[in-house]
Amino acid sequence: MMLAFFRYGVIAPIVEVDRLAPGQTREIIKAITEQTHFLPGKGPISVKERTFYQWLGRYRQGGLQALLPRIRKDQGKGRVVDEQVLARAIELRQENRQRWTSTLLDIMQREGTFVGKAVPHRSTLDRHLARMGMSRRQINILGTKRTIKMQFDHFGDLWVGDYHHGPVILGPNGKPTTAKLGAFIDHCTRYPVADRYYLAEDIATLRDCLYRALLSWGPPRKVYVDRGAVYRCEQLAYSLDRIQTKLIHSRAYYSQGRGVIEKWWQVVKAFESEVGIREELLTLHEINRLWEAYRELRYCQKIHAELGMTPREALSGVAPRSLEPEVARELFLIRADRTVHKKDGCVSVEATRYLCDASLRRQKVQVRYDPNDLNSVLIFHQGKRIQRAFPQQPNATPEPHPEPLDRPAQSVDYLALLREDYDRQLIEHVRPLAYCRLEVDPAFDLERFVQVVCQLAGMSLRPTERKELGAFWETFGPLPEEMVRIGLEHAVRLHGRGRHLRVYLHAIRTLVLAQWQNPKKENQP
Repeated sequence: MMLAFFRYGVIAPIVEVDRLAPGQTREIIKAITEQTHFLPGKGPISVKERTFYQWLGRYRQGGLQALLPRIRKDQGKGRVVDEQVLARAIELRQENRQRWTSTLLDIMQREGTFVGKAVPHRSTLDRHLARMGMSRRQINILGTKRTIKMQFDHFGDLWVGDYHHGPVILGPNGKPTTAKLGAFIDHCTRYPVADRYYLAEDIATLRDCLYRALLSWGPPRKVYVDRGAVYRCEQLAYSLDRIQTKLIHSRAYYSQGRGVIEKWWQVVKAFESEVGIREELLTLHEINRLWEAYRELRYCQKIHAELGMTPREALSGVAPRSLEPEVARELFLIRADRTVHKKDGCVSVEATRYLCDASLRRQKVQVRYDPNDLNSVLIFHQGKRIQRAFPQQPNATPEPHPEPLDRPAQSVDYLALLREDYDRQLIEHVRPLAYCRLEVDPAFDLERFVQVVCQLAGMSLRPTERKELGAFWETFGPLPEEMVRIGLEHAVRLHGRGRHLRVYLHAIRTLVLAQWQNPKKENQP
């Protein structure tokens, strides 16, 4: 009936008005459909115009009763699964009670039971078998595993953690949102070591909740949680491993092992029922203040049936082993891989650039940071902590260049060694000249020399370069044409064509000097 009252409340601005001006109805409906409505038990929803007109028409035809959810006329009757198919399925199940419903469908399909009929879905056949008392759970094939109660003798032997989606509250942006209660409860004392309402179920809120527990009570031996995405993140496993706490996940869709906290949710739901009847939505800060008082007075100071005492009394003999704040803070830092920028030496984290040591440029580093405190980040390289990096200030003075170090006297002339090796290679290249007779051809004069240089070097000479060639010829000429060609070919092979003229003249000069240093009578011009 609550749903009918909700639907009536949506269409009331139209129903309760006797007469509206032309066009006013359309404006009211548009305003209603653009609003967000709060459905009890579900939260904020939106109503489309088509839905609004359907509810309005049903109310005008049948009143408030017409706004109730419609019940199918053929409810309980088999439309796809007839009596013959159902009887055959029951017979097959009785033959082998371990058979899956999908196996029953496969057998009947292969033996022709569905000839001329639609093949029902597995869930449909399951529903009809359950109606006849022939589901595998009803015939004691499923759900027969028994559970036992767990008991721990010391505080911190096992913490059970979970999230609970609570009431609708007013978010920081002024919009309604669902509050999520994150909690950890000690199995031995049944005391909630940490519990707080948050706006989201993510690693940041999980970190905050567990951070509060560790600062107050120290690390537990084991933490038992479900297989939710937030509990399967690498960050949680890494952090608990560093404090020698074993992380245990329950099986999927199996909550019996977390019965301690599932039972505790009843206290939470009683508190949320009181929150739900308040006229105004609470903020996150307000609901946490009220919950703190309710939990302490209505749970921690009430006798627990399993303990025979209050959780507060069970906790009285426990000596806290709290972690150091700095240790706990670095324990739950988020880790992210970054490459230090090659020019400014910074890494980017949450849209903020942090200045790293100059030696880390182009290096891959691991950044560890607190998303709620971005005043600094930790930089790790190859598993070692290097530094704490701070944000790069705009218009800051660049880092000064390092002062040059006093260097010892030069023990080797590296460039001279390279030049000597280069000349040696050139001489090795023209070694065949030593075994041939080099003769000066009178026809190979200055003009012919200029033509050969331009042809092999791929150059078009300027007047200054032609003048330089003439000076070279006057100094070293006349020369054998074969020597000139070998020197030019070697220079082209090393440097390419179209280079400066002196590159090619140097190769020819090296050959000439080599011949002068190692003269042979038969090779003298």
